[in-house]
Amino acid sequence: MAKRTLQSCWKQYEKLAADYFEGLKPPEECRQKLADLTDKANSDNLGVSLLTLFVRPYLPLELKLEFDNELDGGVPEWQTRYDGENSRIVVCPVAVFKFIREIRELEITDEDYEDFLHCRYVSFLVELAKLPAIYILFLLVLQRVAYLLEVAHLEKRGGVIEIAEGEAYHTLLWAFKELENFAKRTWGLNIRAHYGISWYESEWITGR
Repeated sequence: MAKRTLQSCWKQYEKLAADYFEGLKPPEECRQKLADLTDKANSDNLGVSLLTLFVRPYLPLELKLEFDNELDGGVPEWQTRYDGENSRIVVCPVAVFKFIREIRELEITDEDYEDFLHCRYVSFLVELAKLPAIYILFLLVLQRVAYLLEVAHLEKRGGVIEIAEGEAYHTLLWAFKELENFAKRTWGLNIRAHYGISWYESEWITGR
C-alpha cells in the first residue's frame, strides 16, 4: 500500500466531503469514514507538514496541528481554530470543503456594492476560489497564523489596541501574500498568473 501523504489524504477528504454534502451515502457512514480517515491522518502525523511549512516560520512555539471533524452538531462554522489548552491548531477538513464550495458559488450582486468593506471581502473570495483545494487549505492555516499574530490589530495613541475593520479580509490578505511568497520560493510559481487571480490591494484602499 502506498504511503499516505498530505496530498493523497486531502484527495480522500475531498471525496468523502462530497459524499457527505451531496447525500451520496448515508450521513452516519460518511461521518464514520471521515472519523477513520482523521484518525489515520493524525496517527501518520500529516499535520506536521502543515505545521513545518506554514506555522513554525511565524510561530516558533511548541504547537501541534491536527485534523478533527467535530461533526456531531453539523459542520462547524470555523475551518481552523486555536486550542490553547492543548497548544494545537485544529483543522476541520469538512468545514474547509464547505468554505470552498461556498466561495466557488459566490457572485457579486448589486446589494454587495452598497457596503464597501463587504464588497471588497466578497470580491477577494471570488478570486481566491480559483485556487486548487489544497492551496485553500494552506491559505486557511496561514489565516489562523495571522489571527494568532494579531496582524489586523492596530495600536492607536495612548496604547489603545483596536481591531481593524474587516479583520477576516486583512488576515486572509496577509495569508494570500505569504502563500504567494511560499509558492514562488518553493516551486518558482506565480500563483496570480498561473490561476488568473486579479487582485491588487491598491485598488481597494479607498471607496467608501
